Amino acid sequence: MTVTDQESAPPHVPRRIPMALVTWVLIGLVLLLVAVLLVVKITQGTVTVPPPPVGSAQPDVVRAATTVPLSVFDAVGAPGPPVLTPPAVTPGQPALTLNGRPEVLYAGAEFCPYCAAEGWVLVVALSRFGQFGHLGATSSSNAEVFPLTKTFTFDGSTYRSDYVSFTALELYGDQPSGQAPPGFAPIHALTPAERQVLRRYDGWPETGSGAGPMPFVDVANRAIVIGAGTGFSPGLLLAPSASEIAAALRRPSSPVAQAVIGAANELTAAICAATGGRPVEVCATPGVEAGAARLVTP
Repeated sequence: MTVTDQESAPPHVPRRIPMALVTWVLIGLVLLLVAVLLVVKITQGTVTVPPPPVGSAQPDVVRAATTVPLSVFDAVGAPGPPVLTPPAVTPGQPALTLNGRPEVLYAGAEFCPYCAAEGWVLVVALSRFGQFGHLGATSSSNAEVFPLTKTFTFDGSTYRSDYVSFTALELYGDQPSGQAPPGFAPIHALTPAERQVLRRYDGWPETGSGAGPMPFVDVANRAIVIGAGTGFSPGLLLAPSASEIAAALRRPSSPVAQAVIGAANELTAAICAATGGRPVEVCATPGVEAGAARLVTP
């Protein structure tokens, strides 16, 4: 009987993977799993998602506040009682500019009722020089005097103008902070240049989170509004809704129009002084001229 080559070949024995290699592969997988879990734990603890912006202001409110008829400005003229203090004129100061235009710098807070009052004045006055976008709706804190004063927030808003630049800093929200030190939750931080301006005119600290009086409005370093110097009590704005405040702006005899439009005429006059009287169709009007007469240089 003849033995074939196939029968004479040695049987096939599969190659075994060394146990040492298997051990190292398992160790590597375990280490990789641990690393992945560690990264997930770290990122979950450190990544913060910014809160969504506040709700948009109602279109009818924005429209009423940004399109006050010229006849209303002229009919109100300079503010009367209970409006007491006009913006303080600051002669001899270096011009404050941004992008080649006079800058209006605002620093305030959503919790602040006097900031709420000034918000209406700013929107009314600056709408005569340009156009706002994405104005938000908010109200002052219910833990402050004149609680829940309806107003605008400039957080997330835009402003376009051929005559003036507007920088709006909502520094604090309207809700208490859950972290030390106690107070309202911060929204934005000042740049060194902004802090320098506020330190010069408003007594803000050189560093740290401390704040000076709010609101603060600087019209190109020509006129300053500080704190309760908004000129009228936020109590005039304690209406049930922002729509009611906005509607009152168009009635020259209403206390709201007398206060807000009168203060807006003063602020407009200060801006016109910075823009060289442009645009003429705004600056050379009886209402603005009446406001300018209140800006007395010390």
